[in-house]
Amino acid sequence: MKILCPIDFSSVSVRAAEWISLFLNDVGGGQITFLHCMETQHRSSIFNHMDDMLKENATRDLQELLKRLHEVTSDVEYDYHIVRAEPKEYIVSYARHKHYDWIVTGTKGLTALKDVTFGSVTEHCIMKSGKPVLTIPESAEYSQMKTIVMGVDNKLINDKEVLKPVYSICNVYDAEIKLVHIKTMDNDALNRDEGYEGYFRDLNYELVSIPKSGTISQTLSQYAEENEADILVMIHHRKNWFQEMFNRSVTKMELFELDKPLLVLSD
Repeated sequence: MKILCPIDFSSVSVRAAEWISLFLNDVGGGQITFLHCMETQHRSSIFNHMDDMLKENATRDLQELLKRLHEVTSDVEYDYHIVRAEPKEYIVSYARHKHYDWIVTGTKGLTALKDVTFGSVTEHCIMKSGKPVLTIPESAEYSQMKTIVMGVDNKLINDKEVLKPVYSICNVYDAEIKLVHIKTMDNDALNRDEGYEGYFRDLNYELVSIPKSGTISQTLSQYAEENEADILVMIHHRKNWFQEMFNRSVTKMELFELDKPLLVLSD
């Protein structure tokens, strides 16, 4: 498995680097590339030496991070890439060009600009990369996974391959997966995707419907907490309720404030 992990050396991005390293080591190893984007600015060439200094500092910090990670992992290969570029577009382009399997970010961070929309880099990766995107909150402690909560709606899953990350987690940890449909109205029954039985028949899964309480993200978060979930999974279809959440800044912020790792699959 090849993982792209953008990093800006904020505490949350370092936590994401540590979390995904331990996870990848547990699932059989793979490769992690840490990508550091130095923000582009229009300025005089007399400041170019500052870029050199920033790159030297980033190189030193990455080498120190890799040294720490090598001490706790044995089956993970690491490399890094430092570039002067705007993070949102570059991360997505780099992930596609280099054929990474997942993008992993911290839930917050990756920008020091206060006027940038909250979570905009992560949001852009989810919407544009076509890759599974795993976000790790700063408070998340890595542990082997026992329970997965996955939000589902009436949208059919177009391609079973989308679910490969879920299969991997379930098979490695023998985890239970709870497929959760949120009812937005009393008569909002789940039109069960007939493919579910085929998709999950070899896994320990349960399909449940629960009433909406607050926003969708609040409802899922509460359910995940009550069931001691280790990770929350959502599928990003075009024009589904997940897409709609990203059109509302309040629910978007709530989603990025979850205290569980969030894995978004792109269908």
